[in-house]
Amino acid sequence: MISSGRGYRWFYDHVQSRYYDLLMKWCFLPFGGETKVRTRLLESIALHPGEHILDVGCGTGNATLAIAAKAPQRVRILGLDLSLGQLRRAAAKNRLASVAFVAADARATCFADAHFDKVFVTHMIHELPRHDRLAVLKEARRVLKPDGTLVVLELDDPPSPWLRLFVGFWWFYWLPLNFETPTRRDMFRQVLTKEVEQAGFEDVRKTSIAGGALQAVQAKKLG
Repeated sequence: MISSGRGYRWFYDHVQSRYYDLLMKWCFLPFGGETKVRTRLLESIALHPGEHILDVGCGTGNATLAIAAKAPQRVRILGLDLSLGQLRRAAAKNRLASVAFVAADARATCFADAHFDKVFVTHMIHELPRHDRLAVLKEARRVLKPDGTLVVLELDDPPSPWLRLFVGFWWFYWLPLNFETPTRRDMFRQVLTKEVEQAGFEDVRKTSIAGGALQAVQAKKLG
């Protein structure tokens, strides 16, 4: 969650936080289940001992804890979100001393320049208008160390028209009150890898899974 609007925050604190985990189980069910999907999204990403990792848009912590499950020893992971309701759910699941959660705005965090080895942005970019997408990506670059890695885990637009129809049905794209529809479509039009480049990243690479319904984009902050 990113918006600081009162109604938006209330929705995430009191509604979205209650059903988000169930919704994720539903969304990933056709692709082998949530654990399998998150494992596949992370399998191309190398984690190293001693790294300090930021997970932006951590929500109820499922992706953060999946990263922690893959991480070697001495890796510290900080999950960041603006919704206190989501963060309470995330903290209740956490049993790891190496993982913590904090409330902050992903567009302007309180962290020092060059503070993290890796920054993950997990399943939130598609909710944002373009200026906010770029603000989050630029902030991620600011807090990354030189040669640090950005990882964006996101939705994608499948090449198969049949899979697009199925995903649109299964993931409730047809709901008239789905507030993500305009921003998700704009993200597809602008192309996520290009927006990552526009934010100043280099060596941008994309891995597709689930027939192209999901993507993991990696990029480097060079110099």
